[in-house]
Amino acid sequence: MGAKPLGKINSKDIRFAPHGRILMGTADAPMPALPAAATAFDDSTPITGFTDLGYVSEEGAEIAPSLSTNDIPVWQSAAPATTVITGAGLTVTFRLMQFDKDTTALFFGGKWVKSDTTPVTSMLTLPSTPELVTKALIIMWGDSTRVAALYIPRAQVNEREGFTLTRTNPNSLAMTFKALDANGKLGDLIVSGDMTAG
Repeated sequence: MGAKPLGKINSKDIRFAPHGRILMGTADAPMPALPAAATAFDDSTPITGFTDLGYVSEEGAEIAPSLSTNDIPVWQSAAPATTVITGAGLTVTFRLMQFDKDTTALFFGGKWVKSDTTPVTSMLTLPSTPELVTKALIIMWGDSTRVAALYIPRAQVNEREGFTLTRTNPNSLAMTFKALDANGKLGDLIVSGDMTAG
């Protein structure tokens, strides 16, 4: 006689991310309503207040919450008496594949300026004393039936990865965003369906 399935086991809770979008808005731009799965990943479907950053490499996006702690040792025990939280963080790493106005401004910092000459040229100056720019981010993923989104109201570029100019490989802009405090939270995870049910 086979083992009885446990009530907790549910293959429908195994999630994949065959579709995804990364969107950027001004800092503290509110999270709009989560779109339906049928239209969420159609780039012609606008997300109010946010700009789609276009193609992302096939590795998708890496979301990494973190927590740093400090043990408090005491004389009377070899084990710490308590632990205090010294920091909390949330980072998102991805590689943008489109070399356009929005992606390059994020990666290099600065703004594009168009010349008055013919033919037209554009220039983005890399400042020697760059300013940290705060943005709102939405990382959206899902499949044909479900949608999930990580909304970060305030985030800054924390790291950039260099890219190599070669004959056969496209330019890709890899960067990591770090979430900042936004009135007591780092972000919100929003999913379609009822996650409060048992």
